[in-house]
Parts: sequence; structure tokens; C-alpha cells
Amino acid sequence: MKQGLRNTLILILTLLLIVGGGWYYLEYTFNSQIEVASNELEIVENELTVVREFSEMYANAQATYVDAVFVRENHPKELFLNSNTSQIYNYLQELNRSESFTELNFNFVDSLQFDDHGIINIELQGEGNYQNLVNFLYRIEHSRPFIKINSVGLQGISDAERLSRVNYSVQLGAFYRRGNWSEFSAHPETVSSPSDRIHNPYYPLIHSIPANEDNLPDIDNSRLIVLTGSSAHIIDQNGEMKRLNVGDRVYLGRLAAINIERGEAQFQLNRGGIADRIILTLDQ
Repeated sequence: MKQGLRNTLILILTLLLIVGGGWYYLEYTFNSQIEVASNELEIVENELTVVREFSEMYANAQATYVDAVFVRENHPKELFLNSNTSQIYNYLQELNRSESFTELNFNFVDSLQFDDHGIINIELQGEGNYQNLVNFLYRIEHSRPFIKINSVGLQGISDAERLSRVNYSVQLGAFYRRGNWSEFSAHPETVSSPSDRIHNPYYPLIHSIPANEDNLPDIDNSRLIVLTGSSAHIIDQNGEMKRLNVGDRVYLGRLAAINIERGEAQFQLNRGGIADRIILTLDQ
């Protein structure tokens, strides 16, 4: 055997002995220690996960606490002085005004009593503009007296002249004082209604066109014959001459404007939810 090949084999054998001996030493000397360290690492990682979860829970609880303190300091609630239902009725009538007005029926249901407070359950029924009802409920919830809205029932109205209105039924619980409340003072303060316009989900965007029961001028079947500064004379669908002032009703709309120079009368119509503008001219 050549010397170079022999030396190479010796080196390879030596390397294998070193690697094998090292593996054997590590496996049987440090294996138990590695296993213990791996178990300890897994335990620490699990504990870290739990700590992170508690940290997130604490952060959420802290945010909720801050919000609750802010609401309590800036929007305090008070209980009614006693169980006199007339004071609650008068208070609700105070809220039910102006842009919060609805046709309101007040019904006393029952009363619950506890050691330091009582609850008067009330049912309100009525009809009103949807926006006004939203304003009314907003004022109930955000004013100082503690009145809880338990449920709200709404029903749309299909009458073409009252599509923006709804029938409603609201269940309320008004809290009043029992026991010693001498250190507290109640002021039935109210808040203003929200200013944002809210879409009425019960108002159909497209609805049926009502019949012309009042025999109003049908602009689609009328022609313009005379214009003055503030009025228009037309021949309607029945062949009769009608005098209309700006703002007067026609079938599905009103006379919106008159333009003497152009010889035009503009009408704004609502065709079942679709706004339309019709212009009659003297030339036509």
C-alpha cells in the first residue's frame, strides 16, 4: 500500500474516532442535562404565554375602567326621588318635544322593589317620524335620570303619505330611590338630540305610486298656456284650465319655479321614490 493512501486512511479513521467519541461523550454525559434544560425551557415558555395573556387582559380591563370612569364623571346618572309615576310621565313628556316629538301613549306595567332602589316598568306606544323617535330614545338613554330601555319594537307604515313614520312600542325600566339617599341629589337634566340625520330602514327607497284621488293636475298630461311672475296657467288632463302658484300641489309633486324669460314652469315630482323634474314651456 502506498504511504499516501495509508496516511489518508489513518486520518479518516482518526476523524471517525474523534467524532464518535465526542458524540458518545455528549450523549451519555450531557443527555440528561439537555433533557432537563429542554423541559425547563418549555415550562418557561408556557409561563410566558400565560403572563402575556394576563397582560393583555389587564390592558383591556384598564381601558374599560378608564372609559367607565370617564362616563361616570361626565355623564352621571341619578335615580328618581320616589315611585311617583306622574313625575316619570312628566319627565318623558319633557323629552318628547320639538325634534324628539312623537304621538305617545304611557302605560304603567308594574313595579319591583329592592333594599335601596325600585324599578317602575313602563310601556310606551305611539307613532312618529323615525328620526324623531331616534332622537327621543337617545335623550332617554343619555339624560341624567336612570331609565333603562329594555326593548324596542318598530313597524313601518305603508301609507304613501306617512312613509317616514313608524309605529313603535318601547319597554322601559325607570329606577327610583328606596332607603337612605340623603347624601345624593337628583336633577332631571336632559340632553339635546343627535344632529346627524339617520336613514329610516322602514322607508322603502322605491314604493308604489298613489292614485290621483284628489284629481290634482297631472303634469304628464297637461300643457302650459300662460305665465305670470308667480303663477302658471295650464290645461290639465281633464281639459280644464288651472291656475298654479309656486309651491302649489300637483299630482306627485309641486310647482317648483317659474322662468318668464324662458317661458318655462318647472315641476318637482316624486315617482314612488324617484325624484323627477318636469319642465313645461309655452312653445309646447
